[in-house]
Amino acid sequence: MELLIKNKWVSLGGSSVIQDTNGNDVMKVKGKVFSFTHKKFLTDPDGNVKFIVRNKFWRLFTYRAFILDAEQKVKATIRRKIFTMSDHYFVTSDLGEMEVIGNILQFNYKIILNGKEIGHVARKISLRDSFVLTVDDSFDPAFMSALVIAIDNITDRKDDNARSSRSGYSSSRN
Repeated sequence: MELLIKNKWVSLGGSSVIQDTNGNDVMKVKGKVFSFTHKKFLTDPDGNVKFIVRNKFWRLFTYRAFILDAEQKVKATIRRKIFTMSDHYFVTSDLGEMEVIGNILQFNYKIILNGKEIGHVARKISLRDSFVLTVDDSFDPAFMSALVIAIDNITDRKDDNARSSRSGYSSSRN
């Protein structure tokens, strides 16, 4: 199966739309406007929450994001070490141990479950973030889309931290 995940042009909370190969909306991602954890709700077309994605508020040597079900039970934990040159994410989920490995330019990722490649994510170059998710049909498209959203959340937080450190801003300063 192949899905296109693309951010909306104008969105205060980081909302996205998920489409099939025919351009039909199959899911939506609604971001909260004021959320320190970049909380996002992945819904079906009728607005029913399938998954909630959020970053961990505090971090120590690692970036973390969580995928929760509609009842807010953790279904997956995604982590990326802060001090690393590669784009390598470790996922602990109900499916098993997963890895998402990307290149240094962050344009292509392999999704590996228990040592076997099950999918691919390609970042499309455009004015807004867009991703093409290709994954085996035996996997839940909502969960796999939530995984891509979680990794994008981590990447956004990492980039925000890099920008604030270059500007001289530090949360420890008064």
